[in-house]
Amino acid sequence: MLKSIFIIIRYLPFYLKLYKDFKRVKMYTDELLVDIKSRFLNWNDLVDSANEKRMMDYIIVQTMWTSAFCLLRGGRMEENELKAIVNMSALAPLYDDFFDKKDMPGQKIQKLVNTPFDYEAKSDLELLFLEFSKNVHRNVKNISFCLENALRVFNVQNESKRLATDPSLTRKEVKEIAFEKGASTLVFMGNMLNEPLTISEEIMMNESGGVAQFLDDIFDLWEDSFANRKTLSHPISDIAILEKEFLEKVSLFKKSLNDSGFKKGNIKAFYFPLAFIIGATRVCLEGYKKLQAKSNNIFNVKEYSRKEVVCDMEDNSVRWRAFRLSEF
Repeated sequence: MLKSIFIIIRYLPFYLKLYKDFKRVKMYTDELLVDIKSRFLNWNDLVDSANEKRMMDYIIVQTMWTSAFCLLRGGRMEENELKAIVNMSALAPLYDDFFDKKDMPGQKIQKLVNTPFDYEAKSDLELLFLEFSKNVHRNVKNISFCLENALRVFNVQNESKRLATDPSLTRKEVKEIAFEKGASTLVFMGNMLNEPLTISEEIMMNESGGVAQFLDDIFDLWEDSFANRKTLSHPISDIAILEKEFLEKVSLFKKSLNDSGFKKGNIKAFYFPLAFIIGATRVCLEGYKKLQAKSNNIFNVKEYSRKEVVCDMEDNSVRWRAFRLSEF
């Protein structure tokens, strides 16, 4: 506890800058959505409340990650970088749905991303996607390099459809697809910035992407199990194995972060809030282990209720345990 208080006080300027960037993001996002919604009177038909929440979650998580990374470098997120990341995050759930729900041809998706000013939309949903895509192009300094990285994201997104359709995938293949999905996304975001990633930064982004994918898959275990989607956490019969793999990935990320050449103080400030999220994931895994102990020490998510499986991060006791399990 005392160490955590010291970190907060010691690196308060870092967190104040992060908070100011949060306010900047919120202001621009509000302005952007007011403008977009005024041009799409059928907004509620195109983006229902659940998808709008997904959109806002993407925006907050990805812009705050980018802001923290810029602070880790010793700078601040520039205005054009902020706008580019917000618009990229806004189109992300639409992009996911084009693959997962609309089954849109890959060539069409690439045109929407690569040539938004030349593409002729065939639907209002495509038109909406193009609005965000155009803003990304307007604000990324080196758009051709950015699109090279976008191709890596496209390829793994296309490959990841196998997670829901190919029952023959081995655990090794699932991990390869999942880690590449997380890594490609963060490398893409890093290379949207005015200064592209260095080799050591790219290594760090690859490792952090793997951790991020683990976080998503562990917390989404309930939903993925009923969608019959293979992930890093499903199917799994022994939570101890899942926990071991997760903590190994965290260790690799911490090593890449420490080897990245950033200032030690910036590294500690950057990692502190991430440690809480990692602690929350460990709380979630503890809950899964308790469920496993109740079912002959074999974890079978279909035997449990949603309330038992889903980790409620709004619960203060869960937050406190997450804080206690945080390792700095």
